Amino acid sequence: MKGTLDWQSSEVVNIFDEASLWAAPFGQLLLQHIPMHPKNQVLDIGFGAGYPLIELSQRFGAEAQIYGIDIWAAAILRAKEKIRVLGIENITIFESDATSIPLETESIDLICSNLGINNFAEKEVVIAEAYRVLKTGGKLCISTNPKGTFQDLFAIFEKVLKEKKSAEQEKFQNYLAHRGTVESIVAEFAPIGLKLKKKVESACQMRFVNARAVFDHSLIRFGFLASWENFVAAEERKEFFAQVEKEIEAVIARDGELLMAIPMLYLEFEK
Repeated sequence: MKGTLDWQSSEVVNIFDEASLWAAPFGQLLLQHIPMHPKNQVLDIGFGAGYPLIELSQRFGAEAQIYGIDIWAAAILRAKEKIRVLGIENITIFESDATSIPLETESIDLICSNLGINNFAEKEVVIAEAYRVLKTGGKLCISTNPKGTFQDLFAIFEKVLKEKKSAEQEKFQNYLAHRGTVESIVAEFAPIGLKLKKKVESACQMRFVNARAVFDHSLIRFGFLASWENFVAAEERKEFFAQVEKEIEAVIARDGELLMAIPMLYLEFEK
């Protein structure tokens, strides 16, 4: 048994962030439902800074072999530091694109991807590679956010954009369309021969009582704002977001807060 971790140690504090605000609820949904068996060979596709990669390792135990694949170099360094401090020895990391997974055919019992596979540019190739390395009877389990994410905020965007040029409306609609429905996401895995075995729908939300706070929030600035800025031309952004903030404040004045819905989906496929 490993020794205790000193919560006052600067080294331990340096790695103490189990998951990002965005990844945490989806990862919890994934961890609640994935099939677990001892001595499994497990692959986490797109593990970022180590979640749920490290959690998978700790829950499956030392007899399991856990692999992680990602191309985010800075995040991988962070994950490796966590693994070192925690003294974990059953994780192998591949700093590689998931379109070419450096594992043998039919060698993996379980593949997990928390907000990963559905966001890759060459999604079909990644799914095909996942199918290749998965054993017959093995499971591929993903979590994702389908269509409807932030729909409360996007309704305001749409209202403000109605006065804008058709090209800007088209950019916005294309952005909304890149998130699939439950049915369309499931359909992406069918052609390769993966059979849906389990589906769980859930939701969480973000709440705000100040319009500016929405766009100043670190999660929004990190993962979404750059895409949203592209809805309008650079010279029009200040005016556009000022109008959006005004509309948000009207909602807050009426309802007491802005609720931004985040639908969550867990899908489990079998080879």
